[in-house]
Amino acid sequence: MAVIARLQPSCAPRTATLTQGTGNATDLAERFENALYNIARSWRHAVDRRLKYWGISMAGRMTIAAASQVRSPLSQSELAEMLSVSGASMVHMIDRLVKDGLVVREPSMSDRRVNRIVITDAGHRLYAVLKDEAAAVRQELLARIELEKLAHVTELLEQIRYILEPRHDDAPFDEDPRDC
Repeated sequence: MAVIARLQPSCAPRTATLTQGTGNATDLAERFENALYNIARSWRHAVDRRLKYWGISMAGRMTIAAASQVRSPLSQSELAEMLSVSGASMVHMIDRLVKDGLVVREPSMSDRRVNRIVITDAGHRLYAVLKDEAAAVRQELLARIELEKLAHVTELLEQIRYILEPRHDDAPFDEDPRDC
């Protein structure tokens, strides 16, 4: 049985759902999933190629960026959660950044078992360069995309991310808990 996409009336504009029926929406959904996976991987590789010169991966850049953009230093586990990576992966990443002199671990004043990750001056300088490099990659990759299409795709991806975010109300994915 084929599945088709149809617009479902709701307070959110243009909310689409897949329903049973005729058509090729299952194929489209599978194409979307494959395209999303492939573009994420290809994007990461393009950024990694550009940052290779600086001796850091996109994962390292994202870790430095997350640590740089908070008011007070985060713990390793808070950084791991923020970046949706395992604690073990974050420990490994922090070890590399410490070795490179880009971050330091400082014991928490309130809990000696916790280390806070602090960006060093060298880390801040590198992050400023990496931000510019990443912006250049984005510009190159998106230069041929119409602004209206980019806005539409961005809104779609943000909507999907909202749907996928952890929910604590046990509501089904098709129910929008936001007030309209």
